[in-house]
Parts: sequence; structure tokens; C-alpha cells
Amino acid sequence: MRDEQFGFSPRHPTSLQLARLVEKITRNFGENRLTGAVFLDVAKAFDTVWIDGLKYKLTLLIFPSYIVHTNSSYLRGRTFEASFQTATSSRWGMWTGAAQGGLISPVLFSLYVNDMPSPSHHVEMVCYADDATVIATSRKPTLLVSNLESCLNNLQRCMSEWRITINVSKSTAIIFARAGRRFIQHRPVTLFREPNEWVDTNRYLGVTLDTRLTWSPHIDQVRKRAAQSLGMLGPLLNRKSDLSVRNGVLLYKQLILPMIDSACHAWRSAARTHVRRLHVLQSKCRRLATCPPKSLRLATCPLWFLRNRQIQEDLGVPLFSDHIRALIESFD
Repeated sequence: MRDEQFGFSPRHPTSLQLARLVEKITRNFGENRLTGAVFLDVAKAFDTVWIDGLKYKLTLLIFPSYIVHTNSSYLRGRTFEASFQTATSSRWGMWTGAAQGGLISPVLFSLYVNDMPSPSHHVEMVCYADDATVIATSRKPTLLVSNLESCLNNLQRCMSEWRITINVSKSTAIIFARAGRRFIQHRPVTLFREPNEWVDTNRYLGVTLDTRLTWSPHIDQVRKRAAQSLGMLGPLLNRKSDLSVRNGVLLYKQLILPMIDSACHAWRSAARTHVRRLHVLQSKCRRLATCPPKSLRLATCPLWFLRNRQIQEDLGVPLFSDHIRALIESFD
């Protein structure tokens, strides 16, 4: 499998793809270069896999014949029907596509798109299952758009040949430029003869990227999701709950903390003011999660009068900054 394919591949996790993209953008910031990216969304990716084409590609990749025939038998002969209350439709055959939810379906799709054309100079293409991203670098917006469209044209011809359809309405394009860099935004990128307007933010692999890579929109989304989860856990995490401190800490570590520290290796360059907002959020969540049951709470020393450091020392929970630093060092 090609090295540009991330997800469902050994030593090619999601976190590595995010780190590579962010590192490329920040390096271009230092060199006063623009970074243009087009995020392509494949329409009904697993449902449109051409079975005969996949069989042909597996043969070209020198897979043993028994593996080729086993996969072909696995994909063929499938049927479907729809039912509503007491009514059931006729049974129809499925002549294309990989089984949704199948353990090997993502791998089969990755092999199916493994021979996508390699990009030209100053252009890079990376894939994550059914998502493809074309990244170009240049000092001039006109040359940036030209390089992107050149790569996209080659990609479109190959996809059309192998019956792969791009959902243009869900595909986005964005230009990353360092703060203070002024440039005249060029015409939109043309994708399958349709203009793809430039956007200011784009969500990719769980993180929200903005044109200046400030991470402020991403942190806003994280705070919003954490607040929603905290609201759902409100009946359990409050000052009147009988939930034990141990279980409260467990809920905090398993459900809330992963939202806050998610992709920290990517937003490590965020300003301290933005990271501070996450620090305040997790302190609030931790206080609610570690609130002792009312039967054990002393009226003369309520939890809300305790310092954060004292709570962390008593519970053995590390500081948020130390926790993030440990995750980043582990990733590096």
C-alpha cells in the first residue's frame, strides 16, 4: 500500500497524518509561503467499489490467487431488501460495493484507490480511507491554484475511469497563510467543472483548521462538545449527587478528558490564551466530577473553596499542562 495512505495501515495512524499536515503548514509559514489544500469527499465510497476493477488491481499487486478469489466471492452474491412495519420489498442483488461495516472493507477500498496518480512538484496528495487531500505550496496565489488544478485534473480522469465519484458539494478548499501576510485571494479552484469556493475554516479528521492556524475555532468546538457532554452527565456530576469520587473521576477521565486533549500534538502551537481556555474548562469539569457525595461532604469545608492544586494532589490527577506535555512527548 502506498505511503500516502493513512488509516487502517501499520504505522500510519490518524494522529500522524494530522501532525504531517500541520508541520507542513507551519514550515511554510516560516518560509513566507502559502499552503493550499483541497479536501475531497468521495461519494458513497464503499458502495461504489467496482468489484471487477478491484479484482484486477489485486491481481496487479501480485496477491495470491486464492486471496483474490476469496475476496471476490466475499463481495459478490450479496442481496438487500427494505422493510417497514409489516411490508417488505422484493430482494435485489448488489453488483458493486464493499460490505458496510465489514472488517476488511476499509482495506479493500484503500487497495482500490492505491494507484491514484502521483502529484507533481510542489503538490502532495494524502488519503485517509475515503477522504483524499491535495496540498500545494507556492509564494503566489495564481501559481498555487494552477498547481492544485493540474493535480485535480489528473485525479479526476483516473477517478472517472475507475468509477469513483467526488461529492463536490462536500469538498472544500482553503488557503493557509501566516498572520500578517496579505494576498489577493485568487479565483476558486475548479472541481469537475464546478467552482469550489475558498473557506475560512474546515473540519478534517476531527480538528477544525482555520486559515491562520490559530486553533481558536477548534478550541471553541471542543469547549462546546465538552459542555454538552457535561450537561448530559449533569444528573450524576453535581453537588447533590451520591456518586462516589472514584466513579466521578472515572467518568471525567473516560468521557470528558479525551475530548479536551484530543489531537493535542497538532494544536501544540496554539497561543497560551487559547490553551488557557481549555485549562479552565477541564478544571471546571474536574471539580464537578470529583465532588464528594453529600453524605461525606463537610459543611465547614465545601469543595468549592479548595484550590485546584490541592484537588489534583489528593486525587493523583496531573496538571493539565503536564498531561498535555506527556501526551506530546509520547507521540514524538
